Amino acid sequence: HAMGNSCGAMHKYTDLTDTEPKYQGGFIWDYIDQSIYKKDRYGKEFQAYGGDFGERPTDYNFSGNGIAYGGERDASPKMQDVKFNYQNISAKVEKDQVTIVNKNLFINTDTFDCFVVLAKDGKEVKEVPMETHVAPLSEKTVSLPIPVQNLPGEYAVTVSFRLKEDTVWAKRGHEVAFGQGVYKVEAPAKAVKPARFEVIRSGHDFGVRGENFDVLFSYLNGGLASYRYGGVEMIQMIPRPNFWRAPVDNDNGSLMQMRCGQWKLASMYLSHKYPTGGHYPGMHIPEIEVLDDSAKITFTYAMPTTPATECKLSYQVYGDGSIRTTLTYDPVEGLGDMPEFGMMFKLDADYDNVTWYGMGPEETYVDRCAGAKLGVYKNKVEDNMAKYLVPQECGNKVGVRWATVTNRKGRGMMFSGDKMEFSALPYTPHELENAMHPYELPQVHYTVVRVAKQQMGVGGDDSWGAQTHPEYLIPIDKKLEFTFTFKGI
Repeated sequence: HAMGNSCGAMHKYTDLTDTEPKYQGGFIWDYIDQSIYKKDRYGKEFQAYGGDFGERPTDYNFSGNGIAYGGERDASPKMQDVKFNYQNISAKVEKDQVTIVNKNLFINTDTFDCFVVLAKDGKEVKEVPMETHVAPLSEKTVSLPIPVQNLPGEYAVTVSFRLKEDTVWAKRGHEVAFGQGVYKVEAPAKAVKPARFEVIRSGHDFGVRGENFDVLFSYLNGGLASYRYGGVEMIQMIPRPNFWRAPVDNDNGSLMQMRCGQWKLASMYLSHKYPTGGHYPGMHIPEIEVLDDSAKITFTYAMPTTPATECKLSYQVYGDGSIRTTLTYDPVEGLGDMPEFGMMFKLDADYDNVTWYGMGPEETYVDRCAGAKLGVYKNKVEDNMAKYLVPQECGNKVGVRWATVTNRKGRGMMFSGDKMEFSALPYTPHELENAMHPYELPQVHYTVVRVAKQQMGVGGDDSWGAQTHPEYLIPIDKKLEFTFTFKGI
């Protein structure tokens, strides 16, 4: 049921066609969002849904379940995985060979042009044509026309099948199927001389200063109060641990807010202070450690959940201005599924250009990323706002090695980690959740960056009770730890 941000774990259905001879298949409900152009009170057009014309009873946005948007009927981000799941040729790519499985009933793979594309660290190095002759309903393993690389780097090898001629439905060169394999060649470790830094202490603050940056941690306010790089303040608010996402339509159907609402409370109201029952609250004093190559400060946050929980957030500041950040959580029984485990930053809205090395080009989630390719992609922050009828979680990217958010001069912040999840939107999850139409969203003042170990999958079996499949949930029964680095550029 492709309602809003959906189609998660769809591959589990289409995979059955390869393993179950009697499997009859199924269908996606629906093809196009059933919406109608309407103007809001200020004359701006939007996609209206049930109830927007004053009619009652109504099903509201329940017919907003297309893989194509209403209006101009352009493809929604869900289409990326739908197309991949439906492709009739699969390519299992290894370093030096590819196994091509032709699932077509009548067409040989030589009906299409086949190309092998090599990319290093997300940038295309070469593209080489490759002849294939795999008969219908058969498979063949062939050697790749590109040798295995031995220079240090991460390599993505993509085998792509494309139309040879124009058709009534697509032009020559349109990709009808692909497969991608990734391998790494490790570089020998290099000894790097640490950059010098200076530590400044006061009664209420702890600071670190280097050649191009200075940071200020506030004891009173419980976090990173300032990060200036090149003399420019980079953050608009103290970064916070985040455990919440704006509910998607499938979440509404499965009552995710009721089951997991403790994590929204934790995200909104966690604090380094805690109630004592007396006149003054207690306060967790941050732990500080000054090392030869860095200075480290760790904050402990109390979270107003039932039962009560805590998380720890440590910042390790290096002399080059990079800050290695680690969020940890020790499990407590009795809390619902955690929608997200990560951090949220607020930057000025001038930082509206996004570049990332990870899965793309469309938004991806842990249960909807099979149709994505590893690469370097660029867009604007506003482009990450998918046009779902009701504002909800959108714009996420999985498998991110690094991402930058910059202004028109190229200044900004870089975030890097080990296949982390990343998003940059004009709104917080809470602002998205409060709006039932795009015109209800506030004016844009910030770029909201969320960096996460994981966000739970979006689901998609149905939108009236089905929950995210267990393998795509965050395992909150064991200790969670997430480390990433950010730095001004």
